[in-house]
Amino acid sequence: MQSQELEINLEKTKQIDKLISFLLFFGLFLNLFFIYFAQERLYMFKTTGFNFLGPEKYIRIVSVISIILTALISVFFARAKYHLSIYFAYSILVLSILLNYLLSGADLFNTTEVMDNRGIGTWVCFGLIFVSYHHNRFEFFKKFLYLSVIVISLLCLYNFFDFGIGLYRGQALSKYRVYATNLVWIVPYVFLILKNNKKLKWLRLFALGFGILLALITQTRSFLIIYLITILFDFYHTKRKGSYLILFLLGFVGLIFLIINTEIFSTSWELLINRGTEDTRSNQLETFLEQLNGFELVTGSGFFATYQFGSQQWSAIDNQWLFLLWWGGLLPVLSYFYLSVVVPIKMIRRGNLSYETKVECYIIILWILGLTGLAIFTTMSVDFFFFVISIILGRLLYKYSSGMR
Repeated sequence: MQSQELEINLEKTKQIDKLISFLLFFGLFLNLFFIYFAQERLYMFKTTGFNFLGPEKYIRIVSVISIILTALISVFFARAKYHLSIYFAYSILVLSILLNYLLSGADLFNTTEVMDNRGIGTWVCFGLIFVSYHHNRFEFFKKFLYLSVIVISLLCLYNFFDFGIGLYRGQALSKYRVYATNLVWIVPYVFLILKNNKKLKWLRLFALGFGILLALITQTRSFLIIYLITILFDFYHTKRKGSYLILFLLGFVGLIFLIINTEIFSTSWELLINRGTEDTRSNQLETFLEQLNGFELVTGSGFFATYQFGSQQWSAIDNQWLFLLWWGGLLPVLSYFYLSVVVPIKMIRRGNLSYETKVECYIIILWILGLTGLAIFTTMSVDFFFFVISIILGRLLYKYSSGMR
């Protein structure tokens, strides 16, 4: 009798796991597909001022609904697989943001507000941290990321032949910014995790090379810094360092040759060098800090909070920790800090970590630095790259909970 009940429970578990996997990859696929429309929407806005989505908005809506369902099912189904402190931190995070959202007067039935980076939908989607306990699912997720690099690269190549890179940075960003932002959070993981995969070594080198070229095209200093740090991490974990240095120097010479002998890349490099010492954030940050209210930093200024910068009302700031503290309050910051900073640090302090776990820790450290201001255009959102980071973070949280290294 007991063995029969056990078999029934195992079958139910398998069915729920299959449902989670289906909803997850269905949502991720639609979100990956939507990247093209997000980039075209940005181009339309920069050229015409038109900033509205057509019927393609339903692709994003269905994607987010699928991810929300995935997160909600996983939160309840995986409760025994994660440490209680992780559930507590996530619950406080979502409940405090939900309360902030409702008290601000935001509409639960307005999909635009729900899917905003201050919206409750974004933070429910963060529940993707609870899907990573399943080994086979996570292995398939890796393969999905390999495909994602190829798909985004093909979209970039299409733009390259159809549009070029533009005459100045604004034009380049209008056609490549969304692609570059997604790649900068996918490529480092793909590049590093494929280190010992001889069959896919070509994809590893292609991903890194294409990411660097796209950072050059968009003249984004922070993205180039991330790729450089990634190469240093890879170099540190390489046994044959002499051969690595030779390959690195050959790649560097090839890049210089490309810059010198192609007008479009030489122009991008020149513009990037001119921006090298340009400070584009301090003035805005100082203005923002001058308008902060101490009490509202505890409670949060709410969904519709803005501040005066120049002659305009602004609703965003480059430092995402300050941004979350400003509109969401202290509880969401402390909760997210515990999940994304404290737990990974505890993992690192365990020592004797597997290479895969080291890569996951490295990616999350990059993400934390990116939120601090290292990587422009980076924020918690319903964008593809945030879902990817959440799943990788979830793998670390699961390993922490189960005692894995």
